[in-house]
Amino acid sequence: MSHYLAAGLALLLAALAGCQPRASGPAPQKTMHAFQDEAQLDAFLKDAAEQAGERTAEAAVPPAGAPADAGASAIVREHGRHLVLLRRGRLLTVDIGKDQLKLVAALDARAQGDEVQEEMAVADGTVALIGRRPGGTGIALFDIDAAGRLRYRASYQLRAGLHGAAMQESVRQIGSKLVLYSALALDPLAADQLAALPALRGALAGADPAAAPFTRIAPANRIHVSEAPIDPDLGLVLHSVTVCDLAMRALRCDASAVLGPPARAFHMAPEAVYVWSAPHKDDAGASLYRMPLNGGAPGAIRVSGAPHDPSAFHESADGHVNVLVGPAGAGQPSWRGQAGADDLALLRLPLTALSDGSESAAPSSYKQLPAFASQQLRSRYVGPWLLYGSAGDGGAPLYALRWDGTGAPQRLALAHPAEHIAPMGDDAVVTGQAQGELSLSSVRLRQQAALANTHVHALAEDSTAVRHGFHYTSQRPGQGMVGLPLVQTRQPQAAGEPDNVVSVLYLRNTALKLRELGTLKAQGGERGDALPLFVQGRVFALMGDELVEGKLKNGRLREVRRIDLAPASAQ
Repeated sequence: MSHYLAAGLALLLAALAGCQPRASGPAPQKTMHAFQDEAQLDAFLKDAAEQAGERTAEAAVPPAGAPADAGASAIVREHGRHLVLLRRGRLLTVDIGKDQLKLVAALDARAQGDEVQEEMAVADGTVALIGRRPGGTGIALFDIDAAGRLRYRASYQLRAGLHGAAMQESVRQIGSKLVLYSALALDPLAADQLAALPALRGALAGADPAAAPFTRIAPANRIHVSEAPIDPDLGLVLHSVTVCDLAMRALRCDASAVLGPPARAFHMAPEAVYVWSAPHKDDAGASLYRMPLNGGAPGAIRVSGAPHDPSAFHESADGHVNVLVGPAGAGQPSWRGQAGADDLALLRLPLTALSDGSESAAPSSYKQLPAFASQQLRSRYVGPWLLYGSAGDGGAPLYALRWDGTGAPQRLALAHPAEHIAPMGDDAVVTGQAQGELSLSSVRLRQQAALANTHVHALAEDSTAVRHGFHYTSQRPGQGMVGLPLVQTRQPQAAGEPDNVVSVLYLRNTALKLRELGTLKAQGGERGDALPLFVQGRVFALMGDELVEGKLKNGRLREVRRIDLAPASAQ
């Protein structure tokens, strides 16, 4: 780390500490330090830029993302008796009231800006579409009424880009609040460092939002820095959390931020965003940040190792954060500080341990787990359990342990890869394919974990690749329905024959035994994805441009109606 930047940071922290009011009661929990004013922030950024010299700005390491499934490209929300769909830049509403299935409205959302819409939120009478655009993030607002009619309202631009991971992992809706996380690598050669800080501009229908000026939404006293040393040679990244209120007619957003190294992974919990931040080359300076969604001051702690993706994190109701950690990469140190490609541990910390970033997690905070050599780690927290296994090795075991530290990890013999691990009521299911079959193994989670049953579904013989997901709806204790989207790629046998065979397989779960009910299949149009929907007691499948409904009769699921959502059918 630069001697001058270290000295400047020390002076800054000393000045900030000196300005803290003295309390007569117990000392408050330490948090990361905020800048006092714009001048102090500007001086810090200029000093960091000077110490970086002529180094070219480097992009942040793309945060690790969770594996995508077969239904990732279409987004569906509910509004009264309507489904609201975002697919390939088109916003649609479908009336499902009174046992019907009818397209009501269809708009080309891309006409409202040059961003590619990737996420959607619906709050009361507002539909918000969120997408990437040059220089930041675009948010387009639409009015929706009780009849499902849509009307464009306004467009806004956030000067905070969503980088690296899929936008679905960077955006959350909590009630009427829209929450966005972004990581922006600051350019040390930029003339005005403050111009990169989060800001908002917008315009009502008929006006160009690009013509409006930006308004800063992250003042200096909401930008924080850790006591852990910052090395400018590794790049300075602005990690920001922006909260927008969709309940207001004119969009209002507030942001808070942390200045630190690039992110290896992040996780959006219901009350905070967690960022596992580490340098490019090794984990010597890794930190875990917790950025509250209510605007409170963030906390930080020094940590070792690295999580594999967002599924490694879990903020539990007992006031702890739990993180499955391993080595940061080939040849990199593990949580024990030694090179070990198969080292895994469960890091468990009370939230109060995340303070100003000067302290390190105690070795006792890491619970050593059985060696795990696979590079395709999959994990999932289900109730009081953490399950993890390998997506690439059909002979690898599945492990189950209680994340609160009680009991030893259990080794469960799994006969197939663990490509997906998902909750199924209070229990879990693990899915994976091998040798032309897709297996679904039910896992009972009681005082002990145990494999209950395995259901095997034969795949098409001419499939060259298969993508699948998993969706579940509970109907009563121990019973529910599974929707399994399948996209099977095959070699075309004739000119014009589609390469993808898209369907949704439905199964009944009864006491962890799965039984196939039937399949809804795509017939035409774009066949790139599939998404099962369980809405208001009804069963649907969105497959490309087709929305299909099925009904159970005599224990079998059969198609009862379908509508075409392609542009030619828009009304």
